[in-house]
Amino acid sequence: MRKIWNYLKKYIFEKTNKELQNFNFSNINGYELDINQRAAIIESNKNILVVAGAGSGKTLTILGKIKYLVEDKKINVNDILCISFTNETVKSLKEKCDYNIEVLTFHKLGLKILKENKIVYQIADVNILEYVVTEYFEGFILDSPYLKYVIDYFKYLLNNKDIDFKKIKTNYLEYFLSYKKLIIKFINMLKSNDYGIAEIKNNLNKHYYSYQDKCFFIIVLDIYCLYLEELNSSNKIDFDMMVSLATESILKVGLKKIYKYIIVDEIQDTSLVRYKLIKSIQEKCNCKLFLVGDDFQSIYKFSGCTLDLFVNFSKYFEDSKVFYLKNIYRNSEELIKISYKFIIKNPYQLSKRLKSSKHLTNPIKLIYYQDNDYKEKFFKLLQILKSRGVKEILVLGRCNHDINRVYDGVIKNGYLDYHDINVRFLTVHTSKGLESEEVIVLNVVDSILGFPNQLEDAKVLEKFFKNYEQYLYAEERRLFYVALTRTKNHVYLLSKRENESLFIKEIKKYIDVINV
Repeated sequence: MRKIWNYLKKYIFEKTNKELQNFNFSNINGYELDINQRAAIIESNKNILVVAGAGSGKTLTILGKIKYLVEDKKINVNDILCISFTNETVKSLKEKCDYNIEVLTFHKLGLKILKENKIVYQIADVNILEYVVTEYFEGFILDSPYLKYVIDYFKYLLNNKDIDFKKIKTNYLEYFLSYKKLIIKFINMLKSNDYGIAEIKNNLNKHYYSYQDKCFFIIVLDIYCLYLEELNSSNKIDFDMMVSLATESILKVGLKKIYKYIIVDEIQDTSLVRYKLIKSIQEKCNCKLFLVGDDFQSIYKFSGCTLDLFVNFSKYFEDSKVFYLKNIYRNSEELIKISYKFIIKNPYQLSKRLKSSKHLTNPIKLIYYQDNDYKEKFFKLLQILKSRGVKEILVLGRCNHDINRVYDGVIKNGYLDYHDINVRFLTVHTSKGLESEEVIVLNVVDSILGFPNQLEDAKVLEKFFKNYEQYLYAEERRLFYVALTRTKNHVYLLSKRENESLFIKEIKKYIDVINV
């Protein structure tokens, strides 16, 4: 038996090695692919997951897979579907790809399927939920008996018994804005998990919810009903409804176009309704899936995405195989070690062996500030970096408010030309996929609106959604990981000595504290 097993291993190795030698991996968009990227590309299992670290070349791997399928396997370009999450990433893939592959967002894919199956619906504006929430608190709530529950929620949150709605919106505006975002996040997660009004009502009387939680549920239920009424009155459906409808039409009517391969980028940010759409296409086409993503960078839970699909890949996709891209080309080895120790504390993350040939002493710098010298410290740091020849700096805030605190002038399209330095201001969410020579992260302090943002990761989400991670600040931790890994060189964290972030306390032993 052992001889047979050894023979099989040798046969498999020689077959794989032959595949690697027969295909030219040395010029994929001008780059040469490493052994891990090549192994993932030539694999023929029905469902492939490529776990890609930050800066490991996942886009190149996707481009390599397309080239391999077309040139080596002679797959017709019309038989390949590529799905990416934003219009920007779709545009980027189209520009970089040498072949006229169909590249769509989930939104465009769902609309295409409905159109082909002659199902006509008007799609609501993407911001309609935010509009309903804003209108609710600007007018409807003022004459509503439910106003009491909003006030009670903030009494518990702020430990302030002497508070009214006017004070909440004026004295605690940032808290109020975060509260509205939490409501939007909760409703988005309801929709993407196929939950409805009944699920909220069923939880109102459960003993393990606090009074503050129940105040939150009552307002969410009221807003969700208004949201559905708004859609019905205008005879429109939202994105999640559209994707679910497209899935139903595939199962009932079928597909006009049959694919042999589906390639999905950023698969870690997939929701259950999107997963069902992919599975319905696969069932009708019997096609193969090539999915690429990084669970360390799953940061869109506010739109209903679930990491469970990624972490438990084989549970959702049979005949599956997982590959890991281990070589990091953006960050230094020293930064990788620090950021990895930080992110892997969450046991729900997949363990990876990441490495880099770049080396840099003290890649993370900590700078303390006081309220009265915050701007001064920030611009002094820009001057120091300029004196070192830096031409490109990415400035990241947990939210837009952080950015406004250090610069209240005009920023054109997020850019500031500061003495020949290209300074770009972004929130951490919008920086995903980008990189820069140097990175500055603002307001890394311990407060409800700091980093981690303690209201965004409210316990009510963990209690309500069964697939929600039971780990403190799980999504905020991944967001901080994204911030750390945007840099090609150093990352500078601005914090207060007497009020530094919980995240800084964790990694402080690895940080170089500097004075500016």
